[in-house]
Amino acid sequence: EHFSKRLQVQETMTKQIADLLDESLNPQGVAVVLRARHLCQEMRGIKKSGAETVTSCLKGVFMDDGLARKEFFDLANA
Repeated sequence: EHFSKRLQVQETMTKQIADLLDESLNPQGVAVVLRARHLCQEMRGIKKSGAETVTSCLKGVFMDDGLARKEFFDLANA
């Protein structure tokens, strides 16, 4: 909620969340996936109700280790 109150693009917010977690927790890796519905897409753009935009940001082990990245995305898409 902290970042979503600002006027910004989804890609920037995804990176801000990942950066905050990485700096605050100092983990081996951070993976953030953000799924959002945008009224501008539903009403003006593609005009498809329920359309989602998905963004992700990976750091550390999730960026460097293909197996960890695959496991994360498998769980995120389940």
